[in-house]
Amino acid sequence: MSNEEKNWGDEEQIPDTAKNQPEGAAAQGDADSWDNFDWTEGFCSWEPQSKEDEPLPTQGSFFAEPPEPPQPAAGKRQPRTLPESLLAALLYVAGVLVISLVLATVGWRWANDLLALDKTELTVSFTVSEGDSIADVADNLKEEGLIEYKFLFQLFAAITNKTGKITTGTYELNTEMDYSALLNNISSTSVYRETVTVTIPEGYTVEEAFQLLEDSGVCSVEDLTASAESDTFDYSFLEDVDRTGTALLEGYLFPDTYEFYKDADAENVIKRLLSNFAGQMSEVLSEETLSYDLDDVIIIASIIEKETTGGSDDRSSIASVIYNRLENPDYDGIGGYLQMDSTVQYLLEERKEDLTQPDLEIDSPYNTYLYAGLPEGPICNPGMDSIEAALNPSDTDYYYFMLGDDGENHFFTESYSFNTFKAAQTGTTEDDTGDE
Repeated sequence: MSNEEKNWGDEEQIPDTAKNQPEGAAAQGDADSWDNFDWTEGFCSWEPQSKEDEPLPTQGSFFAEPPEPPQPAAGKRQPRTLPESLLAALLYVAGVLVISLVLATVGWRWANDLLALDKTELTVSFTVSEGDSIADVADNLKEEGLIEYKFLFQLFAAITNKTGKITTGTYELNTEMDYSALLNNISSTSVYRETVTVTIPEGYTVEEAFQLLEDSGVCSVEDLTASAESDTFDYSFLEDVDRTGTALLEGYLFPDTYEFYKDADAENVIKRLLSNFAGQMSEVLSEETLSYDLDDVIIIASIIEKETTGGSDDRSSIASVIYNRLENPDYDGIGGYLQMDSTVQYLLEERKEDLTQPDLEIDSPYNTYLYAGLPEGPICNPGMDSIEAALNPSDTDYYYFMLGDDGENHFFTESYSFNTFKAAQTGTTEDDTGDE
């Protein structure tokens, strides 16, 4: 055995390479001995190695004061102590409860208003005027005590798309109606829309009829007059009439009893009256042959209406006087003049019991003392009895008549008899006045 082999057998072999030496020992020379080897380092150490960025504690560091605890990173919440967390939780729960209570209270009130719950019993006459917006309607509903929350009503109307269905008129509403019922019942299909019964008397002029409709709450004189002047009324009996505005309607607003909606549309009201006239005339004219234009017949009927005392024979006799004067203008120097006081009265602001001479001299085509033939248009809206009398005059030779003190009309063939009767009634001897 060589000396080298012997040496390896006497001592534990330690490879003389740097890669197998412990850290920090590679720099030492061959003179290093086992006595100087640091067992705290090296490949055979059982202690965990320290991280490279953490230096080993130095001598005496075991007795140093403990390091400061690490500070929390910026933005991170520090854990609260138990008392603080409990208080915050109580405050949070209390806040949630308060908000929930408020919302529940408000929501319940909204629900009560929307659904008409627990409301004081109340019934009102509610009017939607022309041009009212949904905001105006909500304001008026609140003012009448039918709703509490205007904004909620407007929101509901918008969501349900019922705003455009609101119709001008007067309605009977009550606090039992919820928002939906209120909106439905201020529309054109409402069964709660208020109506009014109006009777237009025979002989009323257009002006008087319009005033009556306004007084009854149907619609205003202003709206009716505006409609008469601007709207088109497509009826065959008006096609040949040259007059315009209210003069066009005079004679054709048929006197009758009507049921209208309150605060109704003016054009619809006028059309209702004209349609009634058309219906009534279709029945009469189906059996009659007109010898005069229909407009002339209505003019004659309007004069009869204003001159009659009410009897059927009275009406037909007046009709005979008018036709006799029109068709025999040369008789007794009449000259075709009707000389009817009623046509002059039509020109006055107020009807007079007795006409004066200045009244008889008013220059107007309605003045039958100054203008021969029929006046320019009807002087009132005649009833069916007067229209039938105009269509069927009595066959007489009357050219004169006068209202006597007994309240009846008296008829005459000659001017002499007429003037004698007139003198006895009035103490005058004026000639050729047609009626009272």
